[in-house]
Amino acid sequence: MCSENSLNQINAAIERLKNATSKTKLLDAQTESLAFVLAAFEAKEITQKEKLSFDRNIRNQYRKQLVEEHV
Repeated sequence: MCSENSLNQINAAIERLKNATSKTKLLDAQTESLAFVLAAFEAKEITQKEKLSFDRNIRNQYRKQLVEEHV
């Protein structure tokens, strides 16, 4: 059911989130990731369960980056 292009965009944005090296890049990557997930959900390319899973993954990666930055 999922469009391959949408999944590629979401996963690439999450990778940028994981590799962000500054607060600005981190916020940009988080915003981009969430936007891609929402767009895919609204286009009915992902289910609500998949959306929630992506949202949780994005939140966890964001928190992980914040913790690593302060260590």
